[in-house]
Amino acid sequence: MKNVFFTLCAALLILAPAALADWSDNFDSYALGSGLHGQGGWEGWQGDPGPDAYVTDDQAYSTPHSAAIIPTSDIVQPFAETGGTWTMTAWCYVPSGSTGDQYFIMLNQYYPATNNWSVQIQFDSDAGNVIDYYSSSTTPIINDQWVKVNLDIHLDMNSYDIYYNDAFLASNAWQSGGSDAIAALDLFSDGGSTIYWDDLNLQGGGALEHTTWGNIKTVLQ
Repeated sequence: MKNVFFTLCAALLILAPAALADWSDNFDSYALGSGLHGQGGWEGWQGDPGPDAYVTDDQAYSTPHSAAIIPTSDIVQPFAETGGTWTMTAWCYVPSGSTGDQYFIMLNQYYPATNNWSVQIQFDSDAGNVIDYYSSSTTPIINDQWVKVNLDIHLDMNSYDIYYNDAFLASNAWQSGGSDAIAALDLFSDGGSTIYWDDLNLQGGGALEHTTWGNIKTVLQ
């Protein structure tokens, strides 16, 4: 009976949906002071090397490096993810005395397709607020420490939730007139003074999300 049990378990696990691919970058493998454009899949907006960002050790969530997003940066990590549930996690450091606007952006379509935006989180240092562009929800910026920004993305339900410092900020539709896909991450400065990002991670839903040992036991009963 044990052999039958484990044979059935193995079969069910094989039939479970495959784990979705994930991506991460902590900038530690890049040379200090180097531009991100052309490294690790990063590119300036629409392939232009001009609006680059730079590897720094001025701040780091995981030592030794992070990405410095300077006033002219518009640096993009393209993706090609469709369907399912995803979590995007990133750590942000905004120094006190910062000025201007910086953005954490995700797109559901990206060049050479017609660009279509899903997420635009504004870091307005002049007002001292983190602002969700689509709902206008705000929360104060936390300065001089690393703060987690994370999104729970449900492509099949066309929705996502934003959290800042583990506190809920907003919930929005993922796309309108675009695609049910994750096409790009864009770290963009609209002239804002330098802030830092580190330990970026895009994680897809696990293979056993819907097929657990509890479910298997239920099937076998």
